[in-house]
Amino acid sequence: MVKWLLVQRVLIFAMLAGMSSCAVYKPMQCAAPALYDKGQVELAGTAYFNKRLNGAVNYSPVRHVLVRAAIDGKADADDSTYTRSWQYELAAGTYWPVGEQVVLGGLLGAGRAQSQVRYRPIETTYPTQYEYDARYTKLFGEVYGTWQLAPAVQLGAAYRLTRVGFTSLTNLGQPLGLASMLRGEPMVFVRSTFGLRPGSERLAYAQVGVGGSALLGAGPGQRSGPVGNLLESNSYFTIGLGFFPSALWRH
Repeated sequence: MVKWLLVQRVLIFAMLAGMSSCAVYKPMQCAAPALYDKGQVELAGTAYFNKRLNGAVNYSPVRHVLVRAAIDGKADADDSTYTRSWQYELAAGTYWPVGEQVVLGGLLGAGRAQSQVRYRPIETTYPTQYEYDARYTKLFGEVYGTWQLAPAVQLGAAYRLTRVGFTSLTNLGQPLGLASMLRGEPMVFVRSTFGLRPGSERLAYAQVGVGGSALLGAGPGQRSGPVGNLLESNSYFTIGLGFFPSALWRH
């Protein structure tokens, strides 16, 4: 009963916290692969609350080693107010089952992204408009863990440290003085798996997650105006599905 109350509280927190978004920088949800044995292949698809989509492939070529590729993007046909983005990342890491209920892991990766955002703040009486166009690279490290609450339910948490380096950043066509930033990005999630424990094969899972991104340190640039908008904290809410095609041909 206590375990299910914990799951319900995580889901409620996810719904309440995952409503905001950043102006230009679009944090990907943490990877937290569901792999736990060599030869496993995981295909994952995720939808963010703001209609952004994410797809990923995770693979374990040998025990305790994983590799990952992921893409993420959002299209917007509106010309007056819009949010458009695309990005990809590649990563490699490790995972370690601890008993039958816990899996711990970590990975290092890099990626590239482009994001375009145009909007007018509704809280101001002045005709201020922002039209950002950003291209950036990212380097990140992530740690994660999952805990088997019940035969078909997992609770997980992850933390990602991301360095964002802007190769191009403008507002209304004018360059902005922000070269890089360091962000901390936690995430919690609940998975409903189709299978038993981390030591047994399962075919698929459904996941609900909530995460966020916050600036670490003093941060470069000024805290107000166009640059200040890029330094603000933000959060996301996701729902997704995972599939293990390797379960069809293993054993």
